[in-house]
Amino acid sequence: MNIDAFLREAGALATTDVEPRYLSGARYAAGQALAVLRPSTPAEVAQLLASAAAHGVSVLTQGAHTGLVQAATPTGQVLLSTERLRGVFELDVLDRTLRVSTGYRLSEVNERLAPHGLQFAIDLSADPSIGGMLAHNTGGTRMLKHGDVRANTLALEAVLPRGEVLRLGRGLAKDNAALALQHLFIGSSGALGVITEATLRLQALPKQTAVALVAPASLDAVWPLYQRWTQAFGGLISAFEGLSDRALAAAIHVQGGASPFAEGLPPYSLLIELASDLSSAQLDLRGLLHSELEAAFERGDVVDAALDKDEALWGLRHAVSEGLRERGSVIGFDISLPRRSVWAFREATRDWLAAEFPPAEVSDFGHLGDGGQHFNLVWPRSSPPLAPADLRRLREGVYDRVAAHGGSFSAEHGLGPLLQATYRRHTPEAVRQASARVIQALSEAPTSPNAPFDFS
Repeated sequence: MNIDAFLREAGALATTDVEPRYLSGARYAAGQALAVLRPSTPAEVAQLLASAAAHGVSVLTQGAHTGLVQAATPTGQVLLSTERLRGVFELDVLDRTLRVSTGYRLSEVNERLAPHGLQFAIDLSADPSIGGMLAHNTGGTRMLKHGDVRANTLALEAVLPRGEVLRLGRGLAKDNAALALQHLFIGSSGALGVITEATLRLQALPKQTAVALVAPASLDAVWPLYQRWTQAFGGLISAFEGLSDRALAAAIHVQGGASPFAEGLPPYSLLIELASDLSSAQLDLRGLLHSELEAAFERGDVVDAALDKDEALWGLRHAVSEGLRERGSVIGFDISLPRRSVWAFREATRDWLAAEFPPAEVSDFGHLGDGGQHFNLVWPRSSPPLAPADLRRLREGVYDRVAAHGGSFSAEHGLGPLLQATYRRHTPEAVRQASARVIQALSEAPTSPNAPFDFS
C-alpha cells in the first residue's frame, strides 16, 4: 500500500485531519481512519477509486453514519464520505420520480418534496443518507404499505472499485431492456461499489391518518386481528407495529408521561395506522377505525385501546430505543420471521434466555405486520457486564433460534462487521461462494477493497 502517493494524487479531495464525526458510529465505539475523502461528483469518486486501486489502498464508503452494524465505522482504512454528493435533485411530478444524488439525507429529500404533496415513503427514526439507505435496503415503519428501498428504486448510478461508472436502469416503472443490475447494489453493504445517484419512486403524502394503540386480549388474538383488519381496510393500512410491555414502559418513562391505556400496560400492544390520499370529507378513516375496534371489543379480541392521538402514539413508538438505553446496555437484534413463527420464536428464546442469561430483559418491538422485529435485550446496569465470550454465546443462541424458526438475522440493518461471524454461520457455503464470485467479477479483484464485510 502506497498511502502517501495516493494522498498526493487525491490532492484537495483528501485530508488526514479526520473529524470525530466520521469515526463515531450511532451505537458503537469510535474507529480509526488514515484519511477522509470528500468528493462532490461521480467523476471525483471514480478518480479516487481508480487511484486507490492502483496504489493498493483500502477505501471504506460512509454516508450519514447512522447504521447499527458497524458497516461505516472505519478500522484503519481511508474513508470516502458521500456527504458532498449533492449535485442532482431532479423531481418529475408527473412520473412521481426523483433523480437524486446519494449525499442527501432522508429528511432533506422529504422536506423538499412536501410542497409538491409527495414523499419518499421510507419512514425511519434515524436520518440516513440516501446512499446508506440503498446500501442496506432499509424498510421502516411503513414498509407494510410502501415496501422497502429496493421496491422504490427505479435506477441508480454506481462507481465500481476500479473507477468504472455504471448507469443502471432508465428510471422507468417498466424496463426489461437489460439485466436489472441495480438490484444487486441495493442491499450490498458497499461491497460492489459506491452508489452516487438514484432514481426513486415517490408516493403521495397522505391527506389523513388514523392511529390506535390497541391491547389485544392475548397473543393468540393478534394474527386473527391482523387478518381481519387487512381484509377490512385493505391498502389503507400503512403500519402494524408491535410493542412488548417492557418496550412501551421504557418509552413512557423517557417521555415522562402516563400510560395511554386506562387499565395499565398490557403484556403486548399493537399500533395500527390507516392512511389515505383522500380527504376526510371523502373517506372517514377515523370512523372506520373506531367501528372496527368497537366490533373487536364486542368479540372479545381487544380489551383496551387509545385513539385519536396520532403524534403522541407515534412519539411513544419512536421513543422506545432511547428508553431502553436509559435502562441499561442494549443488545440489539434486527430480525425477521414468518408471521406464523413469531410467537413460537419469542417463547423459545425467552425461555432459553431465562435459563442461560437471567438478567437479560426481553424488550422486543417492531414492524410486526411485515415480520420485522427489534428483538432487543436490556442488560441492567445492576448486573455484572457480560464478558465478550458470553456476549458472543448470547448472540449466537438468539440467532440459532431465529434460523430454527425460518427467520433472517438481518431484516433491514444490512450487513457489517458486527454480523460477520453470524453470516458465516448461517449462510450456506454455496451462497457465499456465489456472492464472492459476483463481487470479484465487478471489482476485478479476489475480494473487494472497498467493503467492510467479507461475503466469501
